[in-house]
Amino acid sequence: MTAAERQAVLTGALNRGYEEFDGVILAERARAQAEANAARNTEIPGDQGDGGGGGGGAGGAAGPVIVAASPGGAPTGPQGIPGAGGGPGAEDEETFAPPEDIPSGRDDDIVARQLREAAMREPDPVLREALWDEYRRYTGLSE
Repeated sequence: MTAAERQAVLTGALNRGYEEFDGVILAERARAQAEANAARNTEIPGDQGDGGGGGGGAGGAAGPVIVAASPGGAPTGPQGIPGAGGGPGAEDEETFAPPEDIPSGRDDDIVARQLREAAMREPDPVLREALWDEYRRYTGLSE
């Protein structure tokens, strides 16, 4: 087997592994979201379209943050990166309500959700607005 053939076989195996991993993560995220929704049965924080007052203040995240343990037992953050939000005090972070022109985020993909969560947790108002501007560009709201 040539080096190019070995590389093609390994690349195919890696891509299948990525697909399987993504499926597991999405299924677990959906299960956790369903459990959280059933447990609290309330509106989604930041949903300003229903006139119910939104949901600003602390706890205004777009959904549950899933924290898992890596094979070595170290806590990992929302994207599975060790130390990225899964450490001590991660639940105590202050969150900020989204601007009035930002929809609920129910249909956000992973990148849009990450931008939304970063903007809601950013304490610096200038950086927070820059993140919201990037969210608007990414989701097509700025058109």
